[in-house]
Amino acid sequence: MNRYLTLLKREYWEHRGGFLWAQVWAGIVLLGLSVIGMGVATWHANRTFDGEIKIGVPLQKLLSEIPPDEMARLGLGYEAGMAGFWLVMQAVLFFVLFFYLLGALYDDRRDRSILFWKSLPVSDTETVLSKVAVAAICAPLLAWAATVVVHLVFLGMLGLFVLGHGLSPVDLVWGPAEPLSLAVRMLAVVPVNALWALPAIGWLLLVSAFARGKPFLWGVALPIAIAVVINTFDMLQALRVPDTWFWQHVVARILTSLVPVSWFGAAIIESVDQADRNGPGPEMLVDWSMIDGVLGSADLWIGVAAGAAMIAGAIHFRRTRELAD
Repeated sequence: MNRYLTLLKREYWEHRGGFLWAQVWAGIVLLGLSVIGMGVATWHANRTFDGEIKIGVPLQKLLSEIPPDEMARLGLGYEAGMAGFWLVMQAVLFFVLFFYLLGALYDDRRDRSILFWKSLPVSDTETVLSKVAVAAICAPLLAWAATVVVHLVFLGMLGLFVLGHGLSPVDLVWGPAEPLSLAVRMLAVVPVNALWALPAIGWLLLVSAFARGKPFLWGVALPIAIAVVINTFDMLQALRVPDTWFWQHVVARILTSLVPVSWFGAAIIESVDQADRNGPGPEMLVDWSMIDGVLGSADLWIGVAAGAAMIAGAIHFRRTRELAD
């Protein structure tokens, strides 16, 4: 166990610029843009300021006439904003993990440092599984923690902004917003993302362990080229399978399932459509039913099996291919 923890620490120290600082700087940029937005809003308000903040009508009057049940819906607006921050930071995480996995087993073969690592009492299986754990769990947990901090700082800034304009931050911001509820749901998404992303993790590690050169071309161009050949010659028609099947269930899964929360894109659309018809629920953006639905889907578990097989292949090539060109 201590040996495995040391391997995890090694991955963090070697790649903390991507795992940690990329998230930190993304959060700083998002908060900076928020400050600019608040400044612009204040500037526009002050242009015609007569003692009351106005949005068409005086804001104080508008707030006093909103029914309590409608005020409660204000929390959905805050959740939408915080979820937007989350998705931006998850997009940063995707690019970090994509290039991390492509180089995870290739870089030390290219610079021949693999000869040093293989001299240590660490098996190839432990090495590969440590990289799987970092990509599937450790890096997403760091991104989650950074996102929670950004949410709290954003709500603090917004509360001070509201307070500076003579309004109550408790009634208008901190009361309706529920950062803890969103944080719990974001945390619950991490293991689901890990399972859904296993085909991409397995494929990229397999390419990283197998390729003697240009792992990006092997990882991206090869599956796309196969899909184009299959479509060009209608190779799936004999099996009565649509041409899009290979793109959707193979190419997309091994290249884009690493995109965090990619598994509930359709569920979000359905939730928004449902909200348009019946009004939004308190968990419209990240609903527990989305998690239940994907955990019960065959696509998830077939992908898990395929990812595990490719990880096994990565372990095999890690053991047999020591150097890269």
